Amino acid sequence: MVTACSYILIVASVIVFGYSLSLLLDNFGAMQKKVADYREMLSEFDEPLGNTRWVNSIQNVSLLLGYVSAAYFAGFAYWVLSLVTLKFTLSCLLSDRFHCLILNNQKTVSKSIYRWHKLDALSNVLICFFMLLAMVL
Repeated sequence: MVTACSYILIVASVIVFGYSLSLLLDNFGAMQKKVADYREMLSEFDEPLGNTRWVNSIQNVSLLLGYVSAAYFAGFAYWVLSLVTLKFTLSCLLSDRFHCLILNNQKTVSKSIYRWHKLDALSNVLICFFMLLAMVL
């Protein structure tokens, strides 16, 4: 039986799949440019930098809970929900770590962080592809 949560999950999976695929295809120079643009944007705000980290964390956790809730109400098994929760929790932690590096004004992003982001994007693409396949089959 297809529910509204199934449609929400399909749309969310397509969005995460597309965004992660674009991150996966970005090269190191493009990532450096995005970091520089983000730093420039942060310098325009009057808010303390810790507040942006807090907002980023709340946003990541909210999106994680929304995605997992939609998967739960769409009828996925608990082991799938656990794997998706674990994967996206690791993505949130990596995002927070990356955000901390940017806030601490590190000049460039290291190749190690770049590789971790590529691995994270690849795993997000695979998870979303699996979720989409499970929904349509």
